[in-house]
Amino acid sequence: MTIVSKSRTIIWTVVITLGVVALAAGAGTWAWRKWHPAKKPLNVEVKRVSRGKLVELVQAPGEVTPKKKVSISARVSARITELPVEKGAKVTRGDPNANPPVPASVLVRLDDKDLKSRLRSTVANREAQRAETEVLKTRIASESAAIAGTSSALAQAEKDLERKSALLKTGDIGQALFDEVDAKARGLRAQLEAARLALEATKQNLIVLQHRLDAAEALIEEAQEALTYTTISTPIDGVVTRLNAEVGEMVMTGTMNNPGTVIMEVADLSRMLVIAQVDEADMGHLAVGQKAVIHIQAYGERAFTGAVDTIPLTSAKSPTGTNIYRVEILLDPTEERLYTGLTADIEIRTREHENVILVPSQAVLGRKVEELPKDIREGSPCVDRKKTFALVVYRILNGKAVVTPVSLGPADLTQTIVSDGLTENDTVIVGPYKILDTLKHDAEVTEEKDTQEKGRPVK
Repeated sequence: MTIVSKSRTIIWTVVITLGVVALAAGAGTWAWRKWHPAKKPLNVEVKRVSRGKLVELVQAPGEVTPKKKVSISARVSARITELPVEKGAKVTRGDPNANPPVPASVLVRLDDKDLKSRLRSTVANREAQRAETEVLKTRIASESAAIAGTSSALAQAEKDLERKSALLKTGDIGQALFDEVDAKARGLRAQLEAARLALEATKQNLIVLQHRLDAAEALIEEAQEALTYTTISTPIDGVVTRLNAEVGEMVMTGTMNNPGTVIMEVADLSRMLVIAQVDEADMGHLAVGQKAVIHIQAYGERAFTGAVDTIPLTSAKSPTGTNIYRVEILLDPTEERLYTGLTADIEIRTREHENVILVPSQAVLGRKVEELPKDIREGSPCVDRKKTFALVVYRILNGKAVVTPVSLGPADLTQTIVSDGLTENDTVIVGPYKILDTLKHDAEVTEEKDTQEKGRPVK
């Protein structure tokens, strides 16, 4: 074989070898791409950061109730003889100064027979006491006159005794006559003392009887007042909202351990409250006069307005046992007829922030400080390296998610104030949560709408 032939053989061998190598390399690249495809950008939802107004809210459930309502109960135990009003009836407390005077609406009439009998008995007892008082006064006058007569007789007897004593000493009279005069004087003294004691006893009896007479007068006044309780009138203008008793029913007065019979309830429906059950954690934000928006379930999407009227100083227990405060919200006047007991949801506007940077609350995440990129961890004033977690959002820059620490302010139901870390018109990722929860710094992303329509990354 010639040198030329050998050279050609070598060249072809090299060419064939290079071809085989090229084919093998191409096959390997195809296989790698098949089993290790390039990662697609993540489809995300975004929102542009803007300035606006944020209102801090305290939310609470509540119940509609009249601002003024009274429970009508009896002040005497008796049987109901008449109920002149029905449930839903309008009643008035009247106006005695009107011309002509307007009487108060009568709500209940009770049987007064027993009370009238009691009054007659008390009056009769008083008259008996009066008669006995007059008898004692007459006796006192008689005894006083008798004492005066006895005193006069005693004075005369003592003078006579004095003369007889002088005559006895001179021997002009005997001892027997002197003893007779002396005995008479002693008898008059004893009689006078007894009369004085009897007079004092009679005077004391008169004092006791006078007290009894005063007590009888008080019982008469009490019986007369009790009679007035058999006719019960409304103390307020309003509507009968509840009627618990019927004609013929016996009503009882209340005691310390028994509230007694509540016959009916009258409420002024012109001014209504919502009693909000506010959690104790929110009480520090409330103040009288704060505006509120009330959604009453019976009226669908209709919103009512009002203001905080009363903040209680003591807590109550919720059905679950937690501490709540029953805050009174006074509703603004409305043409709608509101009913006692309606369920409501209340939003109390506790504070307003104007011209602040707002971000959707779902965009804010917690990330471990140690997992943040070093330059971000050390360069952001919003990262406290003494803490375990930092609050972050993900901005979008050049089609990538950039973890951005933020400092936050107050929030409402959907938005949060960003006090540091973002600027107006930044674009942040707000979802989906499944992606956002595991999103990493510098991950390629594409806006969900753009991906669906054009398949292009977000700039």
